[in-house]
Amino acid sequence: MKPTCSPFVPDRRKHVFRLAIVFLLVGCVYVPAWAAEDDAPGAQAQLARFQALRKERPNDGVLIFYEAIVRLGLGQREAALALLRSLKGRKLGLIPARGVGFDGVWDEPEFAAIRKELADEEPRTPDSPVAFRLNDPKLIPEGIAWDPKGERFFIGSVAQRKIVAADAKGKTRDFSGPNDKLDAILGLTIDGEGAHLYAVSTNGFEESAKTERRNAVVRYDLKSGRLLDRLAAPEAMQLNDVAVARDGTVYATDSASGTLFRKKPAEKTLSRFGQKGALPGANGITLAPDGTLYVTLSTGIARVDPASGEPTRLPQPDSVVTGGIDGLYWHDGDLLGIQNTPNPGRVIRIALADKGTRVAGLTVLQSHHHPEFHEPTTGAIAHGAFNVIGNSYVGSYQPDGTILDAGELKGTAIVAVPLRR
Repeated sequence: MKPTCSPFVPDRRKHVFRLAIVFLLVGCVYVPAWAAEDDAPGAQAQLARFQALRKERPNDGVLIFYEAIVRLGLGQREAALALLRSLKGRKLGLIPARGVGFDGVWDEPEFAAIRKELADEEPRTPDSPVAFRLNDPKLIPEGIAWDPKGERFFIGSVAQRKIVAADAKGKTRDFSGPNDKLDAILGLTIDGEGAHLYAVSTNGFEESAKTERRNAVVRYDLKSGRLLDRLAAPEAMQLNDVAVARDGTVYATDSASGTLFRKKPAEKTLSRFGQKGALPGANGITLAPDGTLYVTLSTGIARVDPASGEPTRLPQPDSVVTGGIDGLYWHDGDLLGIQNTPNPGRVIRIALADKGTRVAGLTVLQSHHHPEFHEPTTGAIAHGAFNVIGNSYVGSYQPDGTILDAGELKGTAIVAVPLRR
């Protein structure tokens, strides 16, 4: 596969999974290489989309950043670099990373100088400690959840299609079994009563989806470890993250279609909730104690009406960038987010105002400088810290199920990021 928005990928195998997610975030079309060698019309449509959004929010940094990616894909190098230069001095944390559309200019001195200036502007936080490390470097984890009753973490494996349980020292055992017939595991969560584990199981980004597309949320009993339900989402393209309301309603994001799915307690399957495509780049999802639903978008965060599914993007100051967030969590009236698209990866705390209807500000809890950060994805609040999957290596996972450069990977580091700075 290749991103039709950018021809600048020297090795088509490299970063395929990460590129797929990134170009879903910016709205680019992703097609097999044999289907179309050039999708300039699609890229032009995305350029028009970002230009239209910038008329509404001309100083929105993440829109400028994404437009630069699309322009590079169209061969408009000078215009793209000019957009990146316009971000200098704003200290937004927008730092180009490999595998997200900049690879074709990566070694050019002019681009390298711009990138260095943007990176140097980001204040460095102290390196958070590693809470524990897993031994298996080929796990390729994406989701994590904390079970306070059992004093254990649950971590989902993309590559090995399973869920493991880990204690506070990192000792693991398989929680799911082969008979559970799971696909790649993404988002994980535990219900409010601590009785059940929910996990997204999907093959939506794999080659196998061309034959049979599978998307479901599976539910486990935490006492027995037994698989209780497989809640299918027949209309979904690629489920990503999951949240469970106090009444048992299940919500799941579909990143590929930008759509939210829902299952009420009396229902058996997940069905579309709200308008299809209403949440471009939908990924992380969380619920406030009052039932308010928040979903990450490619360009920010939306608050979703629990009755209609209608989203409203949270307004925010131009000094704040909340686009490109993977995991999203509620904590003490604020939102915690792990950002891994518009920069190499950082952890942020997002202050809300006016009863959670707008973003008031942002604090960087862990900057991208952390030596264990390599595509951080999601986290879990436990032991007074935000425990983040620091090195997921999701970009090493290929659509055919293989792992690129597997011998170079390290065991997963769970980084204990402080909840406040």
